[in-house]
Amino acid sequence: MNSFIIIEQGTPYEKGAFISIECPRMIVGRKVMNATPDIAFDNIFVSRNHLEIYSKDGFFFIRDLYSKHGTTINNKQINPNEEIQLKHLDKISIATGLIKFSFSTYNIEQTADFTGCIKNETLPTNINLHSQKHELILDNYTYKFSEKEYKCIELLVNNRDIFVTTDEIKAYVWNERKDTNHYIPDVSIEEINTLIYRIRKKTKDIFTIENTRGKGFSLSLIHTRKLITN
Repeated sequence: MNSFIIIEQGTPYEKGAFISIECPRMIVGRKVMNATPDIAFDNIFVSRNHLEIYSKDGFFFIRDLYSKHGTTINNKQINPNEEIQLKHLDKISIATGLIKFSFSTYNIEQTADFTGCIKNETLPTNINLHSQKHELILDNYTYKFSEKEYKCIELLVNNRDIFVTTDEIKAYVWNERKDTNHYIPDVSIEEINTLIYRIRKKTKDIFTIENTRGKGFSLSLIHTRKLITN
């Protein structure tokens, strides 16, 4: 079971991004000319080495590294250099509340196991994608998505019934992570699975999204009139 942080707010990451904690010690801070922390935020209120998250005796801990603007956990400010054991869904805030993320030990890959609804032989054909509004329209019903959700659904719909690899999804949905001066970790399988999970919840009555664990996904259409009357 992996541990990771979930971004709620903080440039350059998008809300909902997952960052795996893969090292025994990871520094959270702000990138400067000659140093880049393991997790770097673009905010002047974040110290260069703001805090550390580290493992010890099978548990994860957090420690504020004498940052200028401090660190809060579950809305309670912690003392500099104080060792605090992290628990599942602890909420962490820095930079006077401008940076927010949570700690999790939940295995998000488990959410990718279900395969959605049973396919019907009759498939709707009047699908319209609107990139500017991040919307998909089917049978006069509008489905709204976040930017990342839309890019993913656009890729899958345009390649429906065709297997799309995780590398193709990374390149299309997270294109900004290439050729950047910022240190941003590679897109994790947790991020992809979380994105697919959110899309499945929004479109469970019209799409089936099946996966081959860790390799990719394929989208198929189902036909239903039930949702349109809701």
